[in-house]
Amino acid sequence: RGYTLRGKSGSIQYVGVTNNPRRRAAEHRKLGRTGKLKVESGHTSRAAALRWERRRLAAYRRTHSGKNPYMNKTRNGGWRY
Repeated sequence: RGYTLRGKSGSIQYVGVTNNPRRRAAEHRKLGRTGKLKVESGHTSRAAALRWERRRLAAYRRTHSGKNPYMNKTRNGGWRY
């Protein structure tokens, strides 16, 4: 499933993919990332979910000076360490 992590103002902080939104929300909290995790797509395959993630990040970059959400490190939405 594709999801966004949104701040209090509703702005997107992170775009990602998970098969377990509850666990992923807990992982974000453990990393100190506050916000509300919102599942935005219910894809049945990982490949479809990853395509959604790439398209969602590309759309975000088009409206934000070519930059990803500040918690996404790589251009394709890869992990931030």
